[in-house]
Amino acid sequence: MSWDDNDRGPVLALLEERAETCPECGHLKSACRDPKTAGSWQVDVQTCQPSVVAQVRAEQIHEAKQRGRVIMTKRS
Repeated sequence: MSWDDNDRGPVLALLEERAETCPECGHLKSACRDPKTAGSWQVDVQTCQPSVVAQVRAEQIHEAKQRGRVIMTKRS
């Protein structure tokens, strides 16, 4: 398969976006690392329901000293 400009354009744009995105918070580096934005950020805490169930099950597995378990979630 050969790549033409129609193929390369979106890939290059994605790579540029990833390079400009902070790996810690997901915001643009130009915004999150700018001292002028200090104090203007809020923390938004949300609950992932599958993670709640998985964490409880992981604690049960740990307490039962069961090793080698893989925890995955699926919607029933």
